[in-house]
Amino acid sequence: MMTAGILALCVCAAPRAVAAQTMQWTDKGYVSVNGGVQVGSHNLTTSSTFPLYDEQATVATSQKVKSGGFFDIGAAYRVWGNNVLAGVTFSHTSSDATLSLNASIPDPLVTDQPRTVTSSQSGAKHSENVIHLNAIWMMPVANKLDVGVFVGPSIFIVKQDTVTTVDVTEPAPTVSAPLTDASKTTIGFNAGVDLQYLVGKKWGVGGLARYSWGSADIGGATKNLTVGGFQIGAGVRARF
Repeated sequence: MMTAGILALCVCAAPRAVAAQTMQWTDKGYVSVNGGVQVGSHNLTTSSTFPLYDEQATVATSQKVKSGGFFDIGAAYRVWGNNVLAGVTFSHTSSDATLSLNASIPDPLVTDQPRTVTSSQSGAKHSENVIHLNAIWMMPVANKLDVGVFVGPSIFIVKQDTVTTVDVTEPAPTVSAPLTDASKTTIGFNAGVDLQYLVGKKWGVGGLARYSWGSADIGGATKNLTVGGFQIGAGVRARF
């Protein structure tokens, strides 16, 4: 009877042991390379003044920072238990836009009689280099299929073309707007899911869905520029 009881207990415990084993992520870490698209757009408005004809000229601009493609490369290493990893990823995205310009230009002959001039300027470039630092919960969900859920802070290094002054041509007047490269580093956050499917013993393919957010005070902006967005992409994974 005792032997039969022990055997029955083993039979009942076996499925749980197998299930527990399949929930363990046994590799030390992985390297990932992805490409994809960052969707969504953000508005940027700027306002600045400069002296002209012994008065103050003002120039205001607005532009839509558009979505664009992204590329990232990262690595993660198991740091606690069988499922918790620490990861770091470098991501880059860029785009360009056309900005609208509205300027108030003093009259060279008559005091306090500013003239309104509207114009546009193409080729305003925007780029984001981002370092994502993540805590990752990696979980096997099926044969050769693993899912990683991650969250953590993001360091955004933002470059944005803006307008701080205009070149005025009389007598119309007409204006041209040279672009100025403004840079800002700011802190935000990111969270997402990484799906991995093993093709070989130590390599496979994967899909990535990540949302990141930050706010950069670009010089001359009347409000902060929102950076980041929703990224979706795919690439390769190498285990070690």
